[in-house]
Amino acid sequence: MPMVAVNPKAYLRRLKNVRRGVIARSKIIEALGDISLTVQQIHRRTGLSPQSVRYHLGNMLAEGIVSRKLSGRRAWWNLTGAGQKTLEESLEG
Repeated sequence: MPMVAVNPKAYLRRLKNVRRGVIARSKIIEALGDISLTVQQIHRRTGLSPQSVRYHLGNMLAEGIVSRKLSGRRAWWNLTGAGQKTLEESLEG
């Protein structure tokens, strides 16, 4: 299994950060980069199921890591500029 780099923005404050979730969110963050994508596009780029992508995007939206723009029937997701503090910064206060 290939090693996945963990993105500091993948850590959530509201939920327990299990390794599988952090890795899934890191894949989503990497896929989004500087562009807007739909759930289906994120699913194809990451290999995560559409249900898993929606679950993690919902949690990331609640924490301000991503934003959503509705266009017709589609939702376009992108990373916010602010993102989230790294784990080390959060622990420092």
